[in-house]
Order: sequence, then structure tokens, then C-alpha cells
Amino acid sequence: MTKYLRHGVLTLAAFLLVAGAQSAVAQDDAQKAGAELYANNCMSCHTPTPAKMMGKPVDGLLASMEKVKNMSSPSGPLQKMQQTLKSLSPEQMKDIATYVNQLKP
Repeated sequence: MTKYLRHGVLTLAAFLLVAGAQSAVAQDDAQKAGAELYANNCMSCHTPTPAKMMGKPVDGLLASMEKVKNMSSPSGPLQKMQQTLKSLSPEQMKDIATYVNQLKP
């Protein structure tokens, strides 16, 4: 029985290691995609290093984007931002937030 338990523990450890590596790769891919999306859609207004947003939690950044995306009648820069956000998928918005989150102030 100890042999089976040891095998099970080793299998579980290997599974967790692979899952962690896949998660890190997925996060890296999201950051790369986010960097490109940010450069093409956001940087002209928010600069390459958006100090007020850098390092903020992904959920908070997404909530801010959703708020602008769903405004009923934005004006000025918010109107341009809303148009940009409406052209992005939820996954693309999350990629941007993931990218901005990893920037260090």
C-alpha cells in the first residue's frame, strides 16, 4: 500500500508542477498579447508607462475598463477610450490588464 501511496503522491506532484508551468506560460502569453494590444490601442493616451495604473490588480483594471465601456454618454478622451474598448473582446481587455498589472512603478 505504501508503494501505491508514494506513486500517487509523486503523480500528484508531477501534475501540479506541469499545471504550474502551464499557468506561467499562459500568464506570459497574456502579458505579451497585452503589451501589443496596449501599444496599439492605449499608449497614445496613457503613455508607455501609465504610472497611476502600473501594478494595480487585474480585477480593478478590468472594472475600470468595463465602467468606461458601459458609460451612457462619455465625452472627450473617455469617448475615444470607450470606442476602443468596444472593439476589444473580454479576453483582450484582460490581456491588457495583465500586462499593465506586471508593470512596476
